[in-house]
Amino acid sequence: MSTPSRFPKRVEPARTVLEEPAPAFSTAQAREIAQRGFALRASAYLLASERDQNFRLRSADGSEWVLKIANPAEDPALLDMQTQALLHIAEVDPELSVPRVRATPEGALFHEVDADDGRRSIVRLLSFLPGQLLGDAAPHPALARDVGAMAARLARALRGFSHPSSHHPLLWDLTQAPGLRERTHHIENASRRCIIEEVLDHFAAEVLPRLQQQRAQMIHNDVSCMNTLVDGHRVVGVIDFGDLIDAPLVCDLAVPIAELLVGHPKPIATAAAIAAGYHSVTPLEDEELRLIFDLTATRCAMAVAVAHWRVRDHPENTAYIMAGVEDTGTLLDQMREWGAERVYAALRRACAAPVAGAVPIASVASDRRDPE
Repeated sequence: MSTPSRFPKRVEPARTVLEEPAPAFSTAQAREIAQRGFALRASAYLLASERDQNFRLRSADGSEWVLKIANPAEDPALLDMQTQALLHIAEVDPELSVPRVRATPEGALFHEVDADDGRRSIVRLLSFLPGQLLGDAAPHPALARDVGAMAARLARALRGFSHPSSHHPLLWDLTQAPGLRERTHHIENASRRCIIEEVLDHFAAEVLPRLQQQRAQMIHNDVSCMNTLVDGHRVVGVIDFGDLIDAPLVCDLAVPIAELLVGHPKPIATAAAIAAGYHSVTPLEDEELRLIFDLTATRCAMAVAVAHWRVRDHPENTAYIMAGVEDTGTLLDQMREWGAERVYAALRRACAAPVAGAVPIASVASDRRDPE
């Protein structure tokens, strides 16, 4: 189903993508790259990005695109995997709103450019998807449910996809979370550091062995507030396949739940709505429901640990890296007060309604203590 890869072979870089400075092309250079590489005449507008560089392009015919200039240290095989995944989705679920790949006039899936400083980057051109960022949208139960449904539909579209790089090392892979334990010393607040270490230790000892027994496949792994596009109470698109990974299916739920619960007046109800939306497309198994609490807590712990580690190396980017970190820590404190069983009960209730093909989940008596 996928187009043969023609991405260049990896040359081991001196620095990783977390250490290598992002490309720094001008808008004029972006316009030139689009025209020279993809035969597209368009205006260019810089988009926010941390480790690569993206430009929104608007052509004379009104079509809009995103010119993605990869970090020079990025592994070409991972860019190929992301591109092949998009091509796969376009074939198996053409109505699913994800970016579409535009090839060069010669049929290549990428173009290479050299910066003024001599560094070389791989460039891809993807269709621009309109919509409001989920993080800017007003909270609503229907929207939370649709986020879960979109995550499930996206995973369903990826179900038959595979790639040689699908098990690559990834900072945001939950199954690799124990590796962050050696980074927690960057958290100066002793109380916060202790909590993060407890969560990571519990995950390694008690959660990961259970998680590894669950159904797994390629997942998007980042249906987040910055990558999910909405219109009103509906999800209208998902972008950024940079965290694509072969992992347990249920890990896909930890990202939107961890992000949408931060500062929400009805956090448990929101988690339940997301799970119910997912369950309406792909029925969740009981053990997967039991794992969601710990997966969400671990994702929060990862966010805090990574931010404190990264800000030490990039103090000039403190505002971007640390945005929301304190609120994520507060959510983790709240979750410790709720307890896993309380959240599990709410998730079971939300997924108890009959779904075609699902194994019925017995209803659980309502717990009126839930902040719903």
